[in-house]
Amino acid sequence: MATKFCKNTYNAISKISPGVRPFIIGRSTFVGSGNYSGHWGGDNASRFYYMYFSIPQALSMSLFGIPMFGVDTCGFGGNTDEELCNRWMQLSAFFPFYRNHNAIGSVDQEPYRWASVIEATKAAMNIRFQLLPYLYTLFYNAHTKGETVMRALAWEFPNDPSLADAARQFFLGPAILVTPVLVQGHTTVDGVFPGLVEGTDTYYDWYNQSAISSPSRKNTTIDAPLGHIPVYIRGGHILATQQMAMTTREARKTDWSLIVALGISRRATGKLYLDDGVSIMPNATKIVTMEAQLGVESETSRLRIDVQVEGEFSGLDLPLANVTILGVPEAPVNMSVSIDGVKVDACLEYCPDTRKLVISDLQHALGGKVWARNWSLTM
Repeated sequence: MATKFCKNTYNAISKISPGVRPFIIGRSTFVGSGNYSGHWGGDNASRFYYMYFSIPQALSMSLFGIPMFGVDTCGFGGNTDEELCNRWMQLSAFFPFYRNHNAIGSVDQEPYRWASVIEATKAAMNIRFQLLPYLYTLFYNAHTKGETVMRALAWEFPNDPSLADAARQFFLGPAILVTPVLVQGHTTVDGVFPGLVEGTDTYYDWYNQSAISSPSRKNTTIDAPLGHIPVYIRGGHILATQQMAMTTREARKTDWSLIVALGISRRATGKLYLDDGVSIMPNATKIVTMEAQLGVESETSRLRIDVQVEGEFSGLDLPLANVTILGVPEAPVNMSVSIDGVKVDACLEYCPDTRKLVISDLQHALGGKVWARNWSLTM
């Protein structure tokens, strides 16, 4: 019955707006409902336990084929408080469906009610907006390949039995690890960096972009004062990002940036799916494949980034603002930048403390259209 209800609603909206994707969130769903709608977690309560429980809820929905999932952030029933709403607004920013919603008669819980919640929400939403192209690509893979968006740690590391019941952290796709505080009054959180102790994986702090040092044991304690949610980029991945704006439509008009998080092998890859964002059957699409490698060529070209473009969609062929490479052990020998063998004007800055290399002022490179053609950056 639940799936039939979602399907009928989907069909009705499709008749009203032919060719445009309906957006439906169902409270009552069943396996198969993900073909037509997303799901929200129902009437939860304003308690830390319910915030914690939202993570295994989301992971369960992923297994049911319903990746578009979220909960009533800060709680639906009862009265929230500043600390709970602060933590929850940050956590839910990394769920596919993000909504603050509560019952009539409960205290107002909009983020602007508390100054600390304003700042915490803005900080998390800034990351969410930057990751929207990555999230969009994850949903394309979910639609075409049945992949998951939010992922349990064990799904990314199936050969590690110690992660079987790890439900207080999660991956967003393969590249983003989120470790929230879920206990009232705590300013630290215990977490795991899968593969870090074993030496197979590396992680970078989202905020300062430095590599995480390998702890002495797998379960380690992470500082997380109120207003800070620990977020990490897993090495070996390239993220194409855009900037925060007042709306997602406006965010799609901002310049592009690349974050290249080098893995143990000093390589990284990434993919990006682009279309008009509204059509059920887009007239044109584009898939961008990105690869990076460091220190595997000659001394005059130690860093190389290759971008392959397939498809005719041109709506997001905007300028490339900058490229940030994480995990660069030393300043490159050649501090000039070339694209397709032609030197381009750019600003380069290497930080030895964080081992981060930033290539900026690239807006005029590539004719101001980063995804218009294949290209290679070397230095």
